[in-house]
Amino acid sequence: MQQLRTLSGTPTAPHQRAQGHARVVFGSHGRLTRLRQQGSAKAMLPRVHNTMPEVVFVNTCGGVTGGDHFRWELSVEQGAAVTGTTQAAERLYQASSGRGRIETVLRAGNGARLHWLPMETILFQECSVDRQIDVELEGDAEFLGVEALILGRAAMGEVLRNAHFTDNWRIRRNGRLVQAEAFRLSGDLADVLGGSATLGGVGALATIVLSARDAADRLEPLRARLPDSVTCGASAWNGQLVVRLHAPDHRPLKVALIEILTWLRGASLPRVWNM
Repeated sequence: MQQLRTLSGTPTAPHQRAQGHARVVFGSHGRLTRLRQQGSAKAMLPRVHNTMPEVVFVNTCGGVTGGDHFRWELSVEQGAAVTGTTQAAERLYQASSGRGRIETVLRAGNGARLHWLPMETILFQECSVDRQIDVELEGDAEFLGVEALILGRAAMGEVLRNAHFTDNWRIRRNGRLVQAEAFRLSGDLADVLGGSATLGGVGALATIVLSARDAADRLEPLRARLPDSVTCGASAWNGQLVVRLHAPDHRPLKVALIEILTWLRGASLPRVWNM
């Protein structure tokens, strides 16, 4: 490993990197059957007043930087239901070297419902992170997921000019790929973030995915409910429904996400969304 040095040439100790792995499994009876926590990754099970248990994943480091590695796993077996979320927004900090990695693995058995509703991810100037989300569904399992990105810290006057972030989704049903998503920002972002054919000054964006037997049936009722406060659109095909949204900043985006997700799942969102 290359040794770091100060400006005077004196060697310095390498930065400590964060590692974390949390795995949670709910059995077919809807009760917790396995909980594993390692390193800087934790999982909490708050008391809820509905029939769908919740798991709140926590990064005790508060964010991810170059060289960090986090892995989140949530599984629900046949016929049961669970909602997964995160305690707070995930912050992708400036990286001095290396790339951070975030892996999310979600599994749902036949007839199960798995809702993945994490808080937003905030990209800091000069962050460097690759994220992978793998969803494995069996039979007629239902999956509802969202990922929201905030591009820079507008409240602090930060403009995102240089960063690296990739976000890759793979959703499979009975082992067959039914949807793939690939998003990439890398290097000098001035043209990408400002171009009218790309992000055009957008400060926040999100993708919602519903994979369910009746996904197409929900499309037109959903379109009638899409808010005017953000730019958004929805489409459906082969049991998949996708909503894409963007806004100048995170505030109107979050309001729109709460409205859409609440309607899609027929229930309120985890309490962390209102904190």
